[in-house]
Amino acid sequence: MKTKFIPVFGMLAMLAACGTDRWSEYYPLTGCDLWMDSVMREDYLWWEEMPGFDDLNYFLSPQEFLDKVRSDKDNGYSKVDTLRTTPEPTYGFDYALSRVPDNDTAYYAQITYVIPHSPAEEAGLERGGWIMSVDGDYITLKREPLLKGGGDRHLELGRYTLRPASDETQEDTMLIEPAGSTTLGAEKPVEDAVIPFYSLVRPSSKVAYIVYNSFDPATDEEVRRFSLFCKDNGVKDLVLDLRYNEGGKTESAQLWATVIAPASALGQPFASLLHSEKKQDLDKTLILDEALLEGGTNLNLSRLFVITGENTSGTAEMLVNCLKPYMEVVLIGQNTQGNHYGTNSYVNGKFPWILRPVVCEIVNAEGTADYTEGFAPDHAADELADPSKVLPLGHPDEALLNIALNLIEGNEEENETTETFLSIIKKVRNKRSFQRGLSLN
Repeated sequence: MKTKFIPVFGMLAMLAACGTDRWSEYYPLTGCDLWMDSVMREDYLWWEEMPGFDDLNYFLSPQEFLDKVRSDKDNGYSKVDTLRTTPEPTYGFDYALSRVPDNDTAYYAQITYVIPHSPAEEAGLERGGWIMSVDGDYITLKREPLLKGGGDRHLELGRYTLRPASDETQEDTMLIEPAGSTTLGAEKPVEDAVIPFYSLVRPSSKVAYIVYNSFDPATDEEVRRFSLFCKDNGVKDLVLDLRYNEGGKTESAQLWATVIAPASALGQPFASLLHSEKKQDLDKTLILDEALLEGGTNLNLSRLFVITGENTSGTAEMLVNCLKPYMEVVLIGQNTQGNHYGTNSYVNGKFPWILRPVVCEIVNAEGTADYTEGFAPDHAADELADPSKVLPLGHPDEALLNIALNLIEGNEEENETTETFLSIIKKVRNKRSFQRGLSLN
């Protein structure tokens, strides 16, 4: 990660009292806030809207201080995070809790994501499977934290069955039936995969599918290899799954766009970075640069199918917005978050924090970024609405991928919403160590 080192300056007078220099006494308590203040007054997009020195308390925690100085336009886009070298320990799976039929206090957990090489994957858990009990007892709100971390767990597993109506039942009945058991190993630090899966999901129609979880330059070579995979298989349509993607680096979005866009767009503007009046010398335009493809290829697509989720944000939205002037982009899933502001990363060796303030607005070749409320999907769908379609990512019948395939193959009438008997009361998603938002460095 590239970072900028910024010195604290300009506020020594605040730390003097009655003519006595008390810098050494106060600095351990105020130093981090003072450093953050100096960075933001110089580079923050909305620096003019920051409160004056006399109106601020420099004894706050870094997060509290950031909350005080952020502009009203900054909808949580600027962030301050601790510097971590390893991800947090986890079992490595996400899940959704649903009520057990005829039991108001017990729940089943449907698995909605499994991190590769995690204790969950090693225990054989798969997306779409069910956990009926943990350590020999029902899942209740009090016992639910047992699924989030700790030592070894004994899990009773289940599978979903929809029993059709009969003369006895008069209506369809949802059942979660026993499907064996497993031991879930103790939690451990696990890094999620940027690209956990891709395939030629429909060889007859030449459709490729890829799950991309973060715009990370460390995987740019894998993106280039994927482009060659698509070319070698004569791919005509691409489904890019960004439902779990919360952002990342602009340079990786630029590469992706150069891989995807029509060949006629190469050399044209991709995105413009617009800074504050104080920093206009930093304004620049990124292009669809064919030089980025060394080791890869342009796919010359005329349309792109993108799967979105409630966490899709930042650089993922930038890619969608900046491809729209050149091609049809079809969104499937849920509304995105609505973040078109770029951040820079700053560290100071004296403090264990990384500051990421908004430094610019990012617009497409038409000068627009009109998605402050997020992108509404062209085909709205809840991936958990039909339990039978919560399947491993890449399965042709998985709810959102199946919609994309039907659209590509002209079977739109098959994209019907299935009524569910489930009552989902909670969705739980593991914290990821991926970069959030829209980062320039």
